[in-house]
Amino acid sequence: MRDFRHILESYIDGVLSGGVPSCLYTRKAVQRFVSDRKKEKRAEFPFAFDYEAASLLLGFAESLKPGDMDGKAIELLPWQVFCLANLEGWRWKKEPERKRYRTAYIEVNRKNGKTTGLLFPLVLFNFLKYRSSESYIVSSDDRLSEKTFKEVADIVRSDEALDAALKCMSLAITFRDTAEKSRLSFYCDGGKVPDGLRPRFFCLDEYHLFATDKILDSMTLGMRSKKDAQGVMITTADADVSVPCYEQHLKTKRILNGIQEQEDFFGIIYALDDGDDYHDPAVWAKANPSLNDIIDPSVIKSDIDNAELTPHKIPELKAKTFGIWGGGSEKGWIPVEVWQKNRDIVPDWAEFSGLECFGGLDLAQVDDLCAFTLCFRKDGKFFFKHRFYVPEDTVMARYRKENVSFVPWVESGIVTAIPGPTIDYSFILRDILGDAGKYRLRGIGYDKWQARDIVSGIEESRPDIVLVEVEQSLKKLSPVAKAYEKAVKDGLVVDNSPVMLWMMNNVEIRPDANGNYKPMKSGKSSTGHIDGVISSMMSLAVATSDIFRLGGTDIKDLFF
Repeated sequence: MRDFRHILESYIDGVLSGGVPSCLYTRKAVQRFVSDRKKEKRAEFPFAFDYEAASLLLGFAESLKPGDMDGKAIELLPWQVFCLANLEGWRWKKEPERKRYRTAYIEVNRKNGKTTGLLFPLVLFNFLKYRSSESYIVSSDDRLSEKTFKEVADIVRSDEALDAALKCMSLAITFRDTAEKSRLSFYCDGGKVPDGLRPRFFCLDEYHLFATDKILDSMTLGMRSKKDAQGVMITTADADVSVPCYEQHLKTKRILNGIQEQEDFFGIIYALDDGDDYHDPAVWAKANPSLNDIIDPSVIKSDIDNAELTPHKIPELKAKTFGIWGGGSEKGWIPVEVWQKNRDIVPDWAEFSGLECFGGLDLAQVDDLCAFTLCFRKDGKFFFKHRFYVPEDTVMARYRKENVSFVPWVESGIVTAIPGPTIDYSFILRDILGDAGKYRLRGIGYDKWQARDIVSGIEESRPDIVLVEVEQSLKKLSPVAKAYEKAVKDGLVVDNSPVMLWMMNNVEIRPDANGNYKPMKSGKSSTGHIDGVISSMMSLAVATSDIFRLGGTDIKDLFF
């Protein structure tokens, strides 16, 4: 057995000294380990690191022979040693058999050996260790689940001792001894979430591909009765920030930043730092810790060249090769981290009843998504509340085609599904008038496209509400966009809608020669919507205009 202690300590020294290129959140994960080793000496610190326990898992991992390695056993890389050692080595002082970490989030980019070097050893080790228990590997679809099962089954069959003890069936592995009730099952996310699961160990493979967090919730709740249970998410980043994986990414950052405390959660992220140029080979190892061992730098260079020949592939390249969530489009508008400056402010909308507000209305074709936004000014910030609408008959088609969370958004009430194949605008009018009764709605900015009936209905029912047609031309909308952008960057915008997070990530800007720009989709064929961005801009424009401050001002002078 190799000297894993030396490998672990050398990796830690390399990361902290700068000898091992590492991003901020890799360094913070390593610093957390070092800090906790120091705390270990204190009586009040409940955890201790057990090198022997960690070495059992590490040694087991290096005995496995995956089918794609031509009969060779795994040789763990230092970063893999660090991750595995943390998951198995940290223990409760008073209960040494009990692991510290019940949940883990490991984010590393594709082709770095996360499946071979992390997932396979973790799953098989825990399955063999805990008798009469349930273990699960959950993939995003049937195809990946079957592929993972075959790869694990190949490992079992290639090892004489494992093959003698275990039986590989259809999407499950059990012990040949029928008295032993343990079972390793291979599931996929996408069907009905099974009830009654009681996992001792589970792994969500490529969690960024999961459409909802229901299977994570089901597994986490199911393991509550087992003190030494553990669940691990292993994933890359994604170009889509609306997926539930992004929430775990942010949670990991909060914990590593010391903003959120959760001692039983292990997290580490391998990615480029803000400001890094992905063209620079010197930073590639930050996001690809297996560079030169598994990944040849020429492959990354080729990936960059190929993506830049077809620019729509760049966000995917940045997410999957460099760990940049949202893909960081070259023409992108407001970075995700900037957009979420006020993420921790959670408004209680009941407290906004009766407050002055201003609306923005962006309608679409009769079979597409529509948005109505309210903007409130409170405590020196602008709070945005949204209503989104889609035809009910198109929800599943959107879910499949656009790969975003329309179904759970509809189920949770974030998006309203209007019955039928098209939008019935009377539903939207009813909600606007309802909001006008609940809040002090002073004015609404709107795009005249498809708005005639709703505008007429508001004028008839609530003539006191000022209606402002906002021209959508580049010249006229540019100052509106710039004012909204400034408010976001100044930290004045509070908007935690997951739909808006997705929409902001869909925005591109293309300034003209005079520096004018407005939010645009990436192309006419793009399935990414930005309706809520437009409605938010218009609501802020009305809220901050002189219409309600200067008597006698001609509305058209302000927006045309």
